[in-house]
Amino acid sequence: MNGAGAAPSLGERLAAFHDAVTKIGYMLAGICLAVIVCSFCLEVVARYFFSSPTSWASSMVAYMLCAMVFLAMPELSRKRIHIFISIVLDKLNPKLATRVQRWTRAVAAAACLLAAMFSFDATWTQFSSGIATVNEWRIPKWMLSIVIPYGLFSTSLYFFRQVLENQPYEAGGAIDS
Repeated sequence: MNGAGAAPSLGERLAAFHDAVTKIGYMLAGICLAVIVCSFCLEVVARYFFSSPTSWASSMVAYMLCAMVFLAMPELSRKRIHIFISIVLDKLNPKLATRVQRWTRAVAAAACLLAAMFSFDATWTQFSSGIATVNEWRIPKWMLSIVIPYGLFSTSLYFFRQVLENQPYEAGGAIDS
């Protein structure tokens, strides 16, 4: 519900749905991390204790690392906990810093959206051509690549949402030495 007690608007419902999907993606990224850790542990035990290395662990780790990054990226943008270098904005007056930050977020949103379009095109080509990965554990490449346009598109939506919020800039709290 919004501040007036009325039913949420379509925009608020879409934002809530976007946030829910993002949180699920973030949990899946955590599962990917657990799979990476277990795969590495199993590989170390198999290789050094049983002299029988696995043929799949390296591929599994590579696949999960890609998925983990692009599933986690939207949540980092949603919470604004991604890498942010604020040295320039911290030196500006708050009104100008707010404008610069809005423009930076708009450029980031456009860049993520453009990258999402390119990566979706590549993923679609992989799907329609039946391209498989080239390492030991072959899978259809689109199954791995599909998280890339998702992560980039969802992140672009968060940057666009932040531009529309028009939240004033607050200094990053850097310590002057």
